[in-house]
Amino acid sequence: MIRNLVPLLFLVLLVLSSSCGKNANNFSDKFMSSQIIVGELDWQEITVLASSSPIRLNGHAVATIDLPVMGSRCTGFMVSDDILMTNQHCIPSASYAKGVTARFKHEKDVTKLEQKVYDCSTFIGNDETLDYALLKCAGNPGTVHGKVRLATEEFSLSDALYIVQQNCDYYTDRYCDPTKKFSRGIVKDIASEYTHNADTLGGSSGSPVFSEDDHMVYAIHHAGYGNDGRGRGYENYAVPMHKIVQNIEARFPDVELNIGGVTDSPDTPEPPTEEEENTSASQAKVLVSGVAVAQALLEAKEVRYYKMAVTQSKVVSVQLNFTHRLGDLDLYVSDSSGRVIAKSLGVTNTEKVTKYLASGVYTISVVGYRDAHTAFTLKSSF
Repeated sequence: MIRNLVPLLFLVLLVLSSSCGKNANNFSDKFMSSQIIVGELDWQEITVLASSSPIRLNGHAVATIDLPVMGSRCTGFMVSDDILMTNQHCIPSASYAKGVTARFKHEKDVTKLEQKVYDCSTFIGNDETLDYALLKCAGNPGTVHGKVRLATEEFSLSDALYIVQQNCDYYTDRYCDPTKKFSRGIVKDIASEYTHNADTLGGSSGSPVFSEDDHMVYAIHHAGYGNDGRGRGYENYAVPMHKIVQNIEARFPDVELNIGGVTDSPDTPEPPTEEEENTSASQAKVLVSGVAVAQALLEAKEVRYYKMAVTQSKVVSVQLNFTHRLGDLDLYVSDSSGRVIAKSLGVTNTEKVTKYLASGVYTISVVGYRDAHTAFTLKSSF
């Protein structure tokens, strides 16, 4: 009888295991804290994506967090040049920050020599209720690998999302390498936190949850429910980022966050003034990050020019909105030499470019195609 109970006891311990990495040596008293794979495992290596993919570009700011005091690992992401965010249950107090490092470029087929490791052992603060922690990293990794944009708006039910995380299916292969993965899902429920169905496992704690729409971080992943002993279960949970941003601004006012708030574009663009005609590159209108500009009308073969000054290397996005049935518009981004480095030539009401850019001045061109006769708005984030 006792011998028959041993496998059952082992299964219970797995279910109750910590939501940090596979080498965690402590056990949670919450059934929900063991993060899980929902249904069939469908996360993918981030390296399968094109280098210009917004998901892959956002992934540059995500790192494996090694926790020597905890004897475990989590995932974290840069929210400024030198500040990294992860879960509070990964860094419960200042003493757990001792020796913490962040490993960037931890991706499939990238050797350890090519990966970049930073000392992130300076404890800034945390919050148990919102399950976030902030660490200061030496060497300003955010200037090298980029930083995410934090949303101050909320998800809506059924919104599409994706998670970038450092993990692998150690239930299948206990010696697997937790390289950078991405998993997709949707918002299944909204209460004090978001319920989602994107795949995760212990070690994914602290992963950023991005919107598929604007690629900003709307939540931090932190828990799951229903581990069957093989890492498979029912659902996962994430803390809303707008709550965390408010908490940080109130408690840690010296922390400068990379907030990419949404500015609504006007339904009817205002007519440009004479100074805004910007019909040549030399008269390009200067863009302000996060602020939409409007053009009353663009005809076929006409071009409008804008200038964007990127002060540090980061993921930059430019979005063009117009009414496609009134004519097609195309979007181009050129560097200081005039070379086109990105473009969007779609056939919908939106053209969008998202690209990791070095510091410098870039020219944005909006071009009327064929029978174009339409107004537009242009918004950039840099």
